[in-house]
Amino acid sequence: MTNKGKLLAMILAICFIAYNVTIFIICGFGEHTAVFWTSWIFMILAFTAMAVAGVILKQRGMFLRDWLFGFPIIKHSTVYLIAEFITSTVFIILEKIAPWSLAIVLQFLFLCIYSIFAVSCFLAKETIDEVRTKVNDKTRFTKLLLADVQMLVMKCTDPALRGQLQKLSEQVRYSDPMSSESLFELEKEITLTVSQCDEALMKDDLETAESLCQKAELLLCERNKKCKVLK
Repeated sequence: MTNKGKLLAMILAICFIAYNVTIFIICGFGEHTAVFWTSWIFMILAFTAMAVAGVILKQRGMFLRDWLFGFPIIKHSTVYLIAEFITSTVFIILEKIAPWSLAIVLQFLFLCIYSIFAVSCFLAKETIDEVRTKVNDKTRFTKLLLADVQMLVMKCTDPALRGQLQKLSEQVRYSDPMSSESLFELEKEITLTVSQCDEALMKDDLETAESLCQKAELLLCERNKKCKVLK
C-alpha cells in the first residue's frame, strides 16, 4: 500500500471515529427512535462503502470509472458519503418528528443509486479489459514476426542476404499491426516461411534462404493489402 493510500485510510478512520464520538456525546445512547438508529446505520454503510472502494482499488490496481459520467468509483463513494452525512444528520436532529418511513426510503435510495454507479464502474472495467485483450491478440502476430525476422538478421553473415532481411524487417515494422481472423491462414504461411528461412540459414543454404525471404516479402505485402480491404 502506498503512503498516499495509508494517509487516506487514516483520514477515513479519523472521520469515522470523530463522527461516532460526536454523535453519541451530543445525542447520548438512550431514548432514541428508529429514525436515529436507521440514519446511524446508513451512515456506517457509507463509511464502509468508502473503505471497500479503497481496498478494491488497492488490491486490483485499477482506476474504475462509471459508464454514464466517467467519474471514478472513489469520487462516487465520496459524494455518497457526504450526501449520506447531510441526510442522516438532518434526520438525527429531527428524529422525534421525522417519519421513519421517509428516513429509510430516502437513505435506501441513496444507497441504491451509489450501488448502481459502483457496479457500472466494474462493468466498464471488464469491458476495457476485454477490448485490451482483443487488441493484444490482434497485434501479437506482427510483434512476434518482427522478433523472428530481427533474429534472422542477427544470424545472417552474408552481406547481401543480410540487407534483404533488414528490408523484410522494416516491412514488418511498418505493417498494419491489427490482424483479423480472415488473415489467419496467410499469417500462418508467413510465419512458416520465416521459420523455414531460419532453418536454411542454420544449414548455410543462402540460396534457399534468399528465396524464402523474397516469398515472405510477397506474402507480407499481400497480407497488408488485405488488411486495408478488411477495414
